[in-house]
Amino acid sequence: MKKSAKVGLGVVGVLAEVAVSGAIIGSVTSVPVVGVTRETTASREQVWELWADVPDRTRWDADLEYARLDGPFRAGSTGEVKLNRQRARKFLITYCEPLEGYTDRFFLPFHGRMDWHYTIREIRGGREVTFRIEVSGPTALILAPIMRNILQDDLPPSVDKLLTLAEEA
Repeated sequence: MKKSAKVGLGVVGVLAEVAVSGAIIGSVTSVPVVGVTRETTASREQVWELWADVPDRTRWDADLEYARLDGPFRAGSTGEVKLNRQRARKFLITYCEPLEGYTDRFFLPFHGRMDWHYTIREIRGGREVTFRIEVSGPTALILAPIMRNILQDDLPPSVDKLLTLAEEA
């Protein structure tokens, strides 16, 4: 075998090994994307009511064209959201503890998952509301920076609008 062919096969082998290693690491790794935490005087009930009213989320999420929930707001329920200028995405509520928090999971290309964790926590004189997003799956290490770039500027105003509405309720 010619030397150039051996080198070529070696390079291909190394690239394949790196790709497989990345997929294995990504499949067991949750990579943080972005998080937003705000203090509020709104009650847990006021915040929860806005979260649980999935079709009305367009009131506080300006990038959302529509959202729908197929069934009650609880773990195991599914739905769909459509952001402006993007295709609709299915989601699954994987965790739901009323007045404390919930998680919904969006399914991304190549077996990727994006989990949105929402929590309400009591603090001195009020509550702390957190939105935390992470991606996992074989492409997590690639998708995390892409999703961060998309969401880091859009998420804070949505959280602020949600809490303004909750405090006004």
